[in-house]
Amino acid sequence: MIELFEKYKASLPLVTAEEVSLYNRHFLILKSWNERMALVSKKSIELSFANHFADSLFISDFAKKFLREGQVYDLGTGAGFPGIVFGARYPEIKVRLYEKLLKKQTFLAAVLNDLKLKNIELQGAMPEIRHEGVLLARAVMPPVELFPFVAKRMKAGSVIIVNIGSSAEVPLAPREFQRLEEFRYSLPLDCGDRKAIAFEFVPRETK
Repeated sequence: MIELFEKYKASLPLVTAEEVSLYNRHFLILKSWNERMALVSKKSIELSFANHFADSLFISDFAKKFLREGQVYDLGTGAGFPGIVFGARYPEIKVRLYEKLLKKQTFLAAVLNDLKLKNIELQGAMPEIRHEGVLLARAVMPPVELFPFVAKRMKAGSVIIVNIGSSAEVPLAPREFQRLEEFRYSLPLDCGDRKAIAFEFVPRETK
């Protein structure tokens, strides 16, 4: 993993040696646990550098632009992407990981303990309370389900970041979600192009 960050540094956001060390430790724990818990697919492990870590870096930098108040929330973080990468990259920002599967919660707790990332907290399913800040939604559920789900959980003015393939059409969001900006990027190891889209939650009564 460390060698890959060095090899592809020209095509990635700038990262520090300390960050790379944290990402490498995250990867080693994931690889070890995955052998007995099947947290992600075998192919996903082999391409973790591009599909998980590099992807999360691009998402993190794009998402940070929209954080004005509150904190960052990672909905359905899975093995910690992009939430743990965001937290390692921006240790001054509070991050909350939401993951409802118990085995993944156990894994995430082990990673957070090893990486000593005090700005990240872990919870189970996302409760139906209003969240203020930026919500990361990377491959968690189809847009037709995602927007109604988060509409009950976001404060006015908060932003959700949705990720899709570069050739996929931008999801049709309800009127309460105003499209702010789209960001396109390419992943190393020929893992394709992606885009991230920011939507601001503006309930009708606040327009």
